[in-house]
Amino acid sequence: MEYKNEAGTHLNWEYTSTSSVPIIQNELYLFIMSISLGIICQIVSVFGVINNVINIVIFVKQGFTDTINISLLALAVSDLCSLLTIMWSNLCFTRAFQESGVPLVAYEVQLISGSWPHVTFTRTTGWITAFISFERCMCVIFPLKVRTIFTPRRHMAIMITIYVVTVGCSTLAYVSLGLEWRFYPERNKTLIRLAYHMDAHRRKITDAVSYAVNGVFMPMTCFLSIVVCTAVLVIKLNQQTSWRQTHSSTANQEQILKTNKLVNTKERRVANMVVLISAIFIACFIPAVGIFVAGYIESQLSYDGRYKNLFLVTLSVSFTAEAINSSINIFVYFGMSTKYRETFLHIFRLQRTLSTESLNK
Repeated sequence: MEYKNEAGTHLNWEYTSTSSVPIIQNELYLFIMSISLGIICQIVSVFGVINNVINIVIFVKQGFTDTINISLLALAVSDLCSLLTIMWSNLCFTRAFQESGVPLVAYEVQLISGSWPHVTFTRTTGWITAFISFERCMCVIFPLKVRTIFTPRRHMAIMITIYVVTVGCSTLAYVSLGLEWRFYPERNKTLIRLAYHMDAHRRKITDAVSYAVNGVFMPMTCFLSIVVCTAVLVIKLNQQTSWRQTHSSTANQEQILKTNKLVNTKERRVANMVVLISAIFIACFIPAVGIFVAGYIESQLSYDGRYKNLFLVTLSVSFTAEAINSSINIFVYFGMSTKYRETFLHIFRLQRTLSTESLNK
């Protein structure tokens, strides 16, 4: 199947059906993508990049005596990479860039240089969020053992493993795809475009394996893990609250509260913050999970299938939701973490003195 987009570029799809008319016409598709990705998602992404740079600076400044800071730093780095890659994809869908004379087929090139790396880092973000939720669950269930289980060194090793595994799995998508120079007579230009390293049959098999791993197994297991851990965490926190209320009249309750007040308050505040981060993730990644599961059921709902325009338009909504998820954690940290808020105010000279007492809360 071959057609021209508004820039006059031919797009070739080697195993796409030619017998049906696209649900979303090419002109409408390009218009929607230029608005959703080129404008809306781009604004959110720029905002998110700034926020995550601030997060990284603050977590590095605070140090890593608190193991949660290691996970939150890894999360901020993953979110930053996710936003930077989607910003490149967004740029490729702007009319000004397409008409700028840059020697590349923007739509095709961004698939493997922007969209797919973005998906990779969102998987990393998801698994880091899942681990943070799991670690907080352990803090609530086994409060006396968790510090010996989750040491700073083990935290760092787990974060590195998550990055290696998610990036390693994503390389499956590049087995059959690459870039090449191709001459386009209608434009009298040689442009960089998507190249296929395999024949259609072998590429179908490779893409099916890649899609099953990266499009279904990885996001679904991650998503379900976060849902389960968040539910357990909420239940345990509610049980603790109920227990305190039930035993509030006992003679030794006052002494118990005095002894554990600082630890319980800090741990509960961190747990509540993790619950909110996880809830935001779940809400923002529901569209992505739905899209990839639908694509697994209907093979033509893909980036080069019969319903590719519909797939990419719905995916643009998912990308925007993912960009929002990667951009708003700073508000969660600032609103729920006294230590983060104090460090933020100190760095930006909004507070002249940074009390040791406040930092230890």
